[in-house]
Amino acid sequence: MHGNIKRKGRRPMYSYSSEPSWIMVKDRDDNRVWVNLKKIDYAAENNPGWTMLSLGDKRLLVKVDFNEFGKILAGGDDRD
Repeated sequence: MHGNIKRKGRRPMYSYSSEPSWIMVKDRDDNRVWVNLKKIDYAAENNPGWTMLSLGDKRLLVKVDFNEFGKILAGGDDRD
């Protein structure tokens, strides 16, 4: 189940697959952007709390700690 939202009462519950294909992150201007994980050529730590993504000829600085981003790519829980 890819990112399905199940509502139980008023609190949403999220169900993720073990291999997400898209994630929503914040860029350096605090805008929310969708990133297709299959399109990432590489990811590098930029500053504490920030990861630089290379997507073809584009670079995207996102507000995700590099270690947490690694957990997301590995299919782990990003909500520790």
